[in-house]
Amino acid sequence: MQNQIPNFNNNAIADLVMELYGIEGVISSLVSYEDQNARIKTSNGSYVLKIANKHQPIEALHMQTDAIEHVRKTVPKLNLPQIIPTKDGELITIVNGFYIRLLTFLEGDTLGHSRRSPTLYNSIGCFMGQFSIAMQDYSHPNAHRPDDLWNLDNILACKKFLVDVDEKEDRVRIERSYETYIKETLPVLPSLRRSVIHNDANEQNLLVAAETPDKVAGLIDFGDLQLATHVNEIAITMAYALLGEDNIEMARQEILQGYMQEFPLDAIELEVLPNLINMRLIQSIIMSSNSAKTFPNNAYILISQKPARALLKELTK
Repeated sequence: MQNQIPNFNNNAIADLVMELYGIEGVISSLVSYEDQNARIKTSNGSYVLKIANKHQPIEALHMQTDAIEHVRKTVPKLNLPQIIPTKDGELITIVNGFYIRLLTFLEGDTLGHSRRSPTLYNSIGCFMGQFSIAMQDYSHPNAHRPDDLWNLDNILACKKFLVDVDEKEDRVRIERSYETYIKETLPVLPSLRRSVIHNDANEQNLLVAAETPDKVAGLIDFGDLQLATHVNEIAITMAYALLGEDNIEMARQEILQGYMQEFPLDAIELEVLPNLINMRLIQSIIMSSNSAKTFPNNAYILISQKPARALLKELTK
């Protein structure tokens, strides 16, 4: 499995970028779950070279490119990366068995490193509501991934990895949340709206610009796009946005108000939202605990682990 993870050094990346795109710049590494990302800073702007792991099918990469372009055309004011073609006009190319793409680099701090405010939380909701509007008429054959362990609709499949969560107190809390999900949420899911969602608007993928610290400046990383229960989108967004927040109720209300202003939710979607927020936290805790045992040297995997446990404890009191 390890040989499926790209590990190009900076010299190799510099050669790739020059050969494929005719671009020269300063190379720096960016964090990634199991791909390899590098920033190329030039005098004319910055780019991100994305090198996908080998088990990522090319159809999924084409979907990411297609979805980004769809949103850019549908809601142009949303700031998303732009795909840069090679000198030969290719959007995706292959090197040593790895698929290579180049995107524009979006400036801004991640939400996780930004000062929070009610206005910023409201902006998060508005941004994701506008994104949801853009995705309502989007479809793609590769978006149907019901067995994906990061599909919130497939949260029951994650339970087999609960043994990888070290703390007994956390395991007990997770078990109880599963019971609530099975009893109250699972039965109504088939009746809810479905759409292709970003599925990972977390604190590392939402950006905030320094000059507008109360407004979301962009959204990155479309690697988890998939067809799912629509309310999962805002549940996932809120689960990550609330990490480390002391005034949880304020933040939750502001995000939801912003989202509902752009994309109203049905009464039954609002009813299941709190439990879905909890289940996304559980999904993150379980899957990161499992992955950390496979990739013990990847610190990024556990970046949300401690605050996710603390938030789940607070939300399930």
